[in-house]
Amino acid sequence: MTRLDGKVAIITGAGSGIGRAMAQAFVTAGARVFAADLSAERLEETAAIIDAPESFATHVADVSKPEPIAGMLAAVEARFGPPEVVCNNAGVLDRMAPVDETDDALWQHVLDVNLTGPFLVTRAALSGMLQRGAGIFVNTCSIASFQGGRAGFAYTATKHGVLGLTRSVAAAYGDRGIRCNGIAPGSVKTNIASGSEPSPSGWELRKKGLPTRPPQATGDDIAPIAVFLASEDAAYINGACIVADAGWTVY
Repeated sequence: MTRLDGKVAIITGAGSGIGRAMAQAFVTAGARVFAADLSAERLEETAAIIDAPESFATHVADVSKPEPIAGMLAAVEARFGPPEVVCNNAGVLDRMAPVDETDDALWQHVLDVNLTGPFLVTRAALSGMLQRGAGIFVNTCSIASFQGGRAGFAYTATKHGVLGLTRSVAAAYGDRGIRCNGIAPGSVKTNIASGSEPSPSGWELRKKGLPTRPPQATGDDIAPIAVFLASEDAAYINGACIVADAGWTVY
């Protein structure tokens, strides 16, 4: 079993879905996990499931804004020490809206959470990692990072951006001890929030372009990949994105 003994990890979006499964898997692998989410209630549920107060702590933060991120970094250092691993996992869906139905508010909301958030968290954590000469980022991308879609424009655009962020951080800082990789899940059962009610026309457009797809994954199918990428077993992997979609994108 891959081990993360003693590593300090921040996981955003840890109140549910993939983030919750990551938090469980990291604690099981020996890491000290600082779980962040916008919802205090969901974080309490995660904490109750993990039940490891000596190696697990929660923090309510809106990671789309700089000020809460600074507070999150200060809090994790006070509790466990400087973060060695950061999992940028927090995200939202859009309305599955095509371009002509994507208004400014929807675009900005999805952009703020899905792309600005990972950028801000990465920038905040990076300075300390560079001083220490080591650090690991694991970013939750998507199969939407690699392909277009008939609808879901804002989500797809931001997930392309997260992949670009992942590769750019790896390229810029790999020679200074930083590794940055991504995971691209396919369809996963989560309660990830959407911008608002789904667009009926967008869903119809989307269905026309969908291949026959495998059954949905759960967060437990994705979390072990994050553990691997955060471990020394992946020491030679940088700037990569592991697709975990049961073959959906090859149909």
